[in-house]
Amino acid sequence: MAYKGEVKATVTTVFPLPAEEEKALKDTLQEILGIGAKVHLEQKIDPSILGGIVLEFNQKVFDMSIKTRAQQMERILREPVNIGSI
Repeated sequence: MAYKGEVKATVTTVFPLPAEEEKALKDTLQEILGIGAKVHLEQKIDPSILGGIVLEFNQKVFDMSIKTRAQQMERILREPVNIGSI
């Protein structure tokens, strides 16, 4: 695929993307990757991400899922607070 200028992208969501959103995502990826690249978008369904999307392409992962955001928030909230600095 790489020598043909084709890029496989995988998008993970809780529900299947509607056709217009899938096209918009594919068009955006096409703009990011440039004119010579052809995007092949694969959809995966994973209810465990709770919402949002996880996008993978070119060995990069863009995790914009509710699950990851909640884990980040939990980690921040569990950090000890230094009362002396307040």
